[in-house]
Amino acid sequence: MNTSLKFLQRQSPFSQLMTLVALIIVTAFLTFFLGILLAVPFFGSDIFVLIAQASEMNTPQDIALLKYLQVVSQAGIFILPAFVFAALMSDRLWHYLQMSTLPDARQMLAVFFLVFTILPGINWLMEINAAMSLPSWLQGVESWMRASEDEAARLTEGFLATTTPGGLIANLFIIALMAAVGEELLFRGILQKLFTNWLGNVHLGVLVTSVLFSMFHLQFFGFLPRLLLGILFGYMLVWSGSLWLPVLAHFINNASAVLVYYFYNRGAITTPAEDFGTIHNLPLLMLSLLVSAALLFVIYQYRKKGEKAEVRF
Repeated sequence: MNTSLKFLQRQSPFSQLMTLVALIIVTAFLTFFLGILLAVPFFGSDIFVLIAQASEMNTPQDIALLKYLQVVSQAGIFILPAFVFAALMSDRLWHYLQMSTLPDARQMLAVFFLVFTILPGINWLMEINAAMSLPSWLQGVESWMRASEDEAARLTEGFLATTTPGGLIANLFIIALMAAVGEELLFRGILQKLFTNWLGNVHLGVLVTSVLFSMFHLQFFGFLPRLLLGILFGYMLVWSGSLWLPVLAHFINNASAVLVYYFYNRGAITTPAEDFGTIHNLPLLMLSLLVSAALLFVIYQYRKKGEKAEVRF
């Protein structure tokens, strides 16, 4: 690779971070513009009017347009800038992103079960987070936060309100696969490496990245459980040396939610998606957490020793 394209390697971590932010803005704009052009033959020339109306989700076309825009935004905000940034940092792109090798099979098996055993703890943390309230002098902020949370929940339910196999496949692709690959590329593949290098500490790198990961979703009363998931994903990368492990965990987590919504909508199960995995029996909750801790130890035990996830290339 031409050394002129590696100039970013020699910049400070702050300059690298600002370059990443600029890339995200540019690729998000370009993909949105291209996405609009490609959408016109399918949705009509009055595409901007349709976009303004789509958030109401009154018709199947509204849902289809929102899902299409979700694909466009995933590509522009997460996937493209991550690959471009990695290409500017290294001529070994897949190695830089830690996607050149697969994790240990035992780690992958442990992750599969961990996603489900940790779910009661995640839901318990969600209940605690949802019950939090701000001081009276910040009631305006809290009202805005709850309105944002309600809007996010409404959009999520609109996306997942399908009973057809085609709708299920589309949701698995958009909400599970694209979100898992895109978000892990940007947050764990790029940002965690940047902050670890900048702060000189892998644990701080994981924590800061996880905070940003949770904040990005703008669901404030789900901040703590999403923060915990971000930390788990971060250490999965550190211990395995492979981005595919947190991608797998992220995919299973999202795909299970998509499947629960689908089967509930079809009447195959009677437990609402928001209650799935919730345990109010304290001994059972503690047991699930102990099993989760054991599975985390398995992932840690088979870690790649002697390798640093924060190494520069």
